[in-house]
Amino acid sequence: MLHRDLHLDFNHAISPKIPQGVPDAELEAMAPAFSQVHRALHAMHEMGQVQFLHLPHLEETLREVETRAAKISENFDTMVVLGIGGSGLGAKAIAGALHGPLLPGVKKAGAKNLIVLDTLDPDYFKSLLDSVDLKRTLFNVVSKSGNTVETMAQFLIIYERLKKQVGENFRKHIVMTTDAKKGTLRRLCEEEGFESFEILPGVGGRFSALSPVGLFPSAFLGISIQQLAEGASRMIKRCAVEDLWINPAAMLAVVTYLLAEKHNRRQLVVFNYSESFQTSVEWFRQLWAESLGKQHDLQGREIRAGITPVHASGPRDQHSQVQLYVDGPADKMFMFWHLEKFDADFTVPKLYSEKDSLGYLGGRKLSEILFAEMQATEQALDDAGAPSFRLSLPLKDPYTLGQLFYLLEIATVYTGGLFNVNPYDQPGVERGKQYLYGKLGRKGFEEFGASLARRLKDKRYVV
Repeated sequence: MLHRDLHLDFNHAISPKIPQGVPDAELEAMAPAFSQVHRALHAMHEMGQVQFLHLPHLEETLREVETRAAKISENFDTMVVLGIGGSGLGAKAIAGALHGPLLPGVKKAGAKNLIVLDTLDPDYFKSLLDSVDLKRTLFNVVSKSGNTVETMAQFLIIYERLKKQVGENFRKHIVMTTDAKKGTLRRLCEEEGFESFEILPGVGGRFSALSPVGLFPSAFLGISIQQLAEGASRMIKRCAVEDLWINPAAMLAVVTYLLAEKHNRRQLVVFNYSESFQTSVEWFRQLWAESLGKQHDLQGREIRAGITPVHASGPRDQHSQVQLYVDGPADKMFMFWHLEKFDADFTVPKLYSEKDSLGYLGGRKLSEILFAEMQATEQALDDAGAPSFRLSLPLKDPYTLGQLFYLLEIATVYTGGLFNVNPYDQPGVERGKQYLYGKLGRKGFEEFGASLARRLKDKRYVV
């Protein structure tokens, strides 16, 4: 199979194409800073750190996941992933892009089905449980720490439901994906004999799509995880060069950093024109927001860094958001996602040719109209002075998706380096978890629970 590279087009983000864009001189001036970040990343990689860069090359893991997933899938039609954030978004992105759009209530005849349960909405939970045949459903519990409140609550409910309705073999319906040595889920695997997959110690959730977190659900669906890895490896190779102008992740990092820091464009609107990649944008939002949104730099100085990712869907959000983007605050940059080749297409019939409002559409393909819509939106933003750039995805296949994941992951790490922040931690998220534990009465978090209770007593401004 002939694979093609994805590409980024920055023509509408760089002046003189657009007056508010990044001047060439600013890009050139960033070359030394980028080189420093690039060399640091690759030095850490060579020392065995930056574990996510190793994932596509772990051939033994890929083979093991494929083999075990094939055997497990013999007894199940549906997999429900109990995981939130990085524990579920990678699998959701892969399934959404490669297994067909996740249409409510629609399942391909004879195909496996994947559901990512990343909510505690009890009405949704009931609908899900009512819609699946528990005897043919596998639950993949994903949490590296085993402390994730949402996932643990889901697991306890599912455990009890399976035990009552499936019988003595209910444990075969549960597979854990967790830390190799520690944590609550690892202990449960040892105590109850649940089958499990291991997450490498240095791989955080939002960088785990090509670990068993994302690979096991993908292999269950019959998606080629080898091709995912090949695409990722290809992108790692393209980003190994230090030349800013030919390294796609470098250009993405430097252009977005400059637009944010020098031009006050602190929101990145991802305008996606393929329904299949909507869940990939969800995955990217977490990657970008959680990695770059930091109060302090590496020296502990308060800087409040970050670029806010916003999801827009073409063409529907042309009719709901573009008015703001064109005439509203000049604080946004835009990244258009364009799929070059769809699996299917339709030609509009040549009807009502005498009517000006309908006749011009006859004979045109839906993909052609969709592409024209994106170009028109790009031009409207251009006229308003809003910088934009385009990400072109050649095909909807595992190789392209592997490239996409690693383009965005490497660019995120580069951008974190330019901001001088740690892209791998999430202290703001941890603080929220501490208050949640305190509110729910977990031992050791009483102080946080008391603090939250004092705040909730204040009714002065409740109307």
